Amino acid sequence: MIKLFRRIRQNLLSEGKTGQYLKYAIGEIVLVVIGILIALGINNWNERNKLNQSIVEHLEILKKDLNEDQIQLRELKNSLTERKQAADSALFQMMTIRPTDIQLKKYLIMLYQEFKFSPNTNAIETINQSNEIPALNNELRTVVLDYYALIERTKEREHISNTQIQTKYEPYLNEHYPVIFQKNNQWGFISEYYKKDPRPVSMIDAEKFLKDKTLETLLVSRYYQCSSLETFYEELITASDKILNMIEK
Repeated sequence: MIKLFRRIRQNLLSEGKTGQYLKYAIGEIVLVVIGILIALGINNWNERNKLNQSIVEHLEILKKDLNEDQIQLRELKNSLTERKQAADSALFQMMTIRPTDIQLKKYLIMLYQEFKFSPNTNAIETINQSNEIPALNNELRTVVLDYYALIERTKEREHISNTQIQTKYEPYLNEHYPVIFQKNNQWGFISEYYKKDPRPVSMIDAEKFLKDKTLETLLVSRYYQCSSLETFYEELITASDKILNMIEK
């Protein structure tokens, strides 16, 4: 094809047909440009097709990650609800709405538990590394980014809550209420661990407990932290549901 074009140009020049030569040269340039544009269009189409296929595959992984996240989040939320109820029950006893009883030891030890959500990040890391976030439609991109931003805020709240346990609640209980570590504590691990302990058990000193304002503030703080984290986990479940529904659509 190139040889044919060259021969035509040479014939036109040798015959002195300069005007026709110029017209032909312009036409040839136009054809070359059109050919380049067609090739670029095909290449862009192929690249876009590859990108779309990659996004579809990665969104399937994201669905799997989010479903696993939801299982973990629901377990954490249910556990938090139990801890919030334990704090509430202990405070009810402190306010003498209910008399102190054997369950108090269980309520106090339950509030030692720390919480940490560990999200699955395989899909979002791959999507980021592949620079596919800008290729998602606007609404989906927004909810995905919002979900992972919410995870970061949840981690901050977990850190605050766990630090409060480590530096205030747990040290105070260990020092002032060591009697919670006995076999008559009905919480699973403690009950099982001390079940063969032959030593006599004792109850929490009710008078001391009812007057303990420091413990009261710690219990209120634990209730608040549990309630706040519970809200964060619920928001993450709602946000992940929204992403899953959009991916399905």
